[in-house]
Amino acid sequence: MRIRWSESEARKPYARPFMVTFIDAEGADVGSVALNGADLLYYTQFQTAVLSLAGELFVDTHVEASGDPQRAWLDHIAGLLPAIREITITPRSTFDDHQGRVFRLDIAAEGGRTAIVDATGLLEYQELQAVIAHQTGCLFRDLAVEDVEDASARRRAWMGALRMRVSRPDPGEAMNEAVTPSATPRSSPRPDRAG
Repeated sequence: MRIRWSESEARKPYARPFMVTFIDAEGADVGSVALNGADLLYYTQFQTAVLSLAGELFVDTHVEASGDPQRAWLDHIAGLLPAIREITITPRSTFDDHQGRVFRLDIAAEGGRTAIVDATGLLEYQELQAVIAHQTGCLFRDLAVEDVEDASARRRAWMGALRMRVSRPDPGEAMNEAVTPSATPRSSPRPDRAG
């Protein structure tokens, strides 16, 4: 299998910037499918896309035999995509005609690679991986998070990793107080207390 990514395709709505080419035992190309980042990174979604677009049932026996097929799939495609080892995340506000002021998150990685994600795409580890892959052609992995087997403990590990990577908004856009586990935004100001 060979994977090629198109930067010009990645910026288009509903794009499929990855061209995945299948190769037979003699090294000859036997067919290709165009996929988006999520179709490439999620094993079951990859199988569905190949069946839907090529009419072929894709089965990777090594992945299927693994106790964690999704991780085995990521291990496999990690050898086919450039790696992103570290990211920094900066919130930036924009004005949306329907929602008003909203924050999108700028992702910066080594080599000048960038991606933009919304809050829902950031909070789920695998969704962020898919967005980064789609927009940069690279695979981001946090192996410390992936090593956690229990789903709720993995989520806590990801939240801890995010706290280290997400910077606060610019002072003109930030809330008055830092949001930490012990300080949450208030919906209304505290009443004044007479002395």
